Amino acid sequence: MSPTANHAAEVAWLHCQLPELQPLTPNLVAHRGFHCPKLSPERPLECTLDAYKHAWQAGILNCECDVRLSADDKILLLHDETLERLVPEGSSQAPKAIEVKAEDLAKTPLRQDTAQVALLEEALRTAIETGGSMVVELKATPGSSRVGQAVAHLFAEKPELLAACVVVMSFDLSELRSFAAAFPKELRRPKVLLLTCHPKETLNAWHQTIDLAEPHWPEVVEKHLACEELALDGFYIEWTAKLSTEHADSFSKLCQRAVVGVWQAHGQVDSKEEAARLVELGATFCNTDLPRSFS
Repeated sequence: MSPTANHAAEVAWLHCQLPELQPLTPNLVAHRGFHCPKLSPERPLECTLDAYKHAWQAGILNCECDVRLSADDKILLLHDETLERLVPEGSSQAPKAIEVKAEDLAKTPLRQDTAQVALLEEALRTAIETGGSMVVELKATPGSSRVGQAVAHLFAEKPELLAACVVVMSFDLSELRSFAAAFPKELRRPKVLLLTCHPKETLNAWHQTIDLAEPHWPEVVEKHLACEELALDGFYIEWTAKLSTEHADSFSKLCQRAVVGVWQAHGQVDSKEEAARLVELGATFCNTDLPRSFS
């Protein structure tokens, strides 16, 4: 696809970076596609088909998306419960996804005229067409664990879409359980990973943590891996400043035991050098927002 005039410069920059990033492309994961965390109009809007198409067409192999359900149980690409961040400033239309049908959400005007809320199925078919893959994060809705089940049912009904899904993950254990329970045993399952946080006081009770500074971290890991109803393949852990330095030995051991991805919050280190260090230590996946400072 051709970039819009607003996106042309940033898309051209991304294409220029790929030769240098080539050794890392099997491991890099474009977080929410090729977007700007600050919602700059110079890049496509997060979790939209444009954000994913531009990443895949430039040569980024893996993209990450967040999925949740609409009122009519369609699987949406959407990080937040509402559209508040994505609609134009001052807009009165910022509905909760779970309260609106997918067709109506797709008609809701967003910050960028060409953008709309899309479906997971659309994104997976686009990935297949462009040779890309998707890392799918199940976003929990309070009081429900239905999106995991819905994603499993989508793959059961349309198994060809599995060709574009390398990981299904979530912070929420109930969503992972619902996905695992509903996924057909005769199909090749994507890697199922538990998203974890570094311990901090602000975490919700349902967040799972792995702290490589604690001597008992292997016990925490083994407890999760031993859970038959989850059948985890590994973990997607939060980046810390010590992960590739003081905790490098523990991180490497974790990567030897399970499939490991690394995510970071906006504002934390997001660079080619750090990603390369983590991959050298054994990381399979490294999230990135592809900032201009990345390489």
